Amino acid sequence: MSEPSDTVTIPREEYEELLEDQRFIEALRAAGVDNWDGYDYALEIFQEGQ
Repeated sequence: MSEPSDTVTIPREEYEELLEDQRFIEALRAAGVDNWDGYDYALEIFQEGQ
């Protein structure tokens, strides 16, 4: 039996969307989104979905 791999295979389109989302999140953080009134609520929603 082979060892589990740290590699995941996804369609290129999904990969590119993930990269775009990551860049957007980084831009929001750089713009100070953590000071937004709804930031803590958004984190709660995110954490509930995990």
